Amino acid sequence: MPTFGRPPFVVLHALHPSQVGAELVACFARLGARDDRLEHAHGLASKSLGLPESTPLVRAGRAIARDIDQGVGAGVAAGYHNSQHFLEVMLTALYLARLARLGAHRAARVVTAALMHDFHHDGSHGTASPFRLERLAAREAQRYLDAAGVDDEECQRLQALVLATDPSAGVPFARACWAQHTSGGAPVPLHPELPLPLGRMRLEPDLAQEAVLLAEADVLPSIGLTVEHAEQLHARLATEWNTTLGRDDKLRFIDRMISEISMASFFVPNIQAVKQAYAGVADRARQT
Repeated sequence: MPTFGRPPFVVLHALHPSQVGAELVACFARLGARDDRLEHAHGLASKSLGLPESTPLVRAGRAIARDIDQGVGAGVAAGYHNSQHFLEVMLTALYLARLARLGAHRAARVVTAALMHDFHHDGSHGTASPFRLERLAAREAQRYLDAAGVDDEECQRLQALVLATDPSAGVPFARACWAQHTSGGAPVPLHPELPLPLGRMRLEPDLAQEAVLLAEADVLPSIGLTVEHAEQLHARLATEWNTTLGRDDKLRFIDRMISEISMASFFVPNIQAVKQAYAGVADRARQT
């Protein structure tokens, strides 16, 4: 049974990144074996943050989690974007929020956005139409936010976080905003093709940081916890896309991500270990 004394619910500074990665993967497996995996895990996350169940973000997240457990908007069961993915991203985001020492409300916002980010995912790539899947997720989640009494400002921030998980345009914009806030300079331009809610990140450093954190939580389980878990998720993605994904495909993705990682920099040694494992197999395959 998960304990609040272990990751992802607390940060134990004595643990090496590889140990934390193994703890997270073990937690994913324990909670993922439950029929109520998301509702139960969300309850644990909220309790670990010390937030009452009456908190609007907690109420909204619990309702979304419960419906995903029942198959509503749960993605592709046999693929990558499924209820287990929601669980893993939510708990990874919780741990990264702990590492970043976010307050309880900000951590709850990230946890809620993690539940929303792939809501009603249809298994398609999404690259041909940027923000299509993210807009769908935000739109489908809105009624839960309304029912829980989440105020308009908070809803707009959650929409921005979900939209910022779009890999082609949302993530680069979030990273640019966060870099601008940390280094100074003029606000990043909001190009006409970008959804308006993203504009909040230009003026809200906290939101830009949270967006980068969520984007990295979205990919970390597939590249930065353990080699075995990375392989499992690689296979799930190939199944979802009905294609063959080789080791070189994974290496290219890792090379791109490792140069961008910031909020999840603690896990870079794990990412390097995954890269080395994949590179070794790819090299042997090319030699045969």
